Amino acid sequence: MTRITLTTAAILMSTSAAFAGPVNVPPPPPPIIVQPDEPYDGFYVGLEYGIAQGDILETELLVTPTPFTFTPEGSAWGGFAGYNVQNGSMIYGGEIRMLHFIGVEDAGFEFEDVIDLRARLGFAASDTLMFYGALGYSTSNAVAAGVQTDLTGFNYGAGVEYNVTERWFVGADVTGRQLEGETPAFSYDGTLNTATLRIGFRF
Repeated sequence: MTRITLTTAAILMSTSAAFAGPVNVPPPPPPIIVQPDEPYDGFYVGLEYGIAQGDILETELLVTPTPFTFTPEGSAWGGFAGYNVQNGSMIYGGEIRMLHFIGVEDAGFEFEDVIDLRARLGFAASDTLMFYGALGYSTSNAVAAGVQTDLTGFNYGAGVEYNVTERWFVGADVTGRQLEGETPAFSYDGTLNTATLRIGFRF
């Protein structure tokens, strides 16, 4: 009798479930897409310090041209600011920097400062290490025999950056510049090279 009762109850339960219709199973939640980490993307600012060396040819304009070469050298310090766009391992950006010079002079010719505007193309070897090359335009203030003059031209360089934290980084930069300019009496043509160590902050 007990066996018959249990069997009957099981039949009734299955019948009730059948009449209740299909069970609605909620759809699975959409997958969460994790954006790739781009540690070099965005604005950055920083400071730098290093050495500077020039090789300038002076040519007299008023009389028979008499070339004279200056080789000023000294130290450089300044700041920089820029913006990077990272696409995978490639990094594209632009940068402006200003360097002041200390003792970059020779025989009456002295470099006072330089402003560099440059585009940068970089390669991210990892989330902490980046290499880059740069190309752009430079303008420099100089004093020659007591006369202020502006020298302008193009710059080219290369560097490396290392992310110490998510925001702070250190680096090294080497930049060469081909500059020219003139005063009423002389023309100037030559190079201005810098090698600096950098520290910066990413926003």
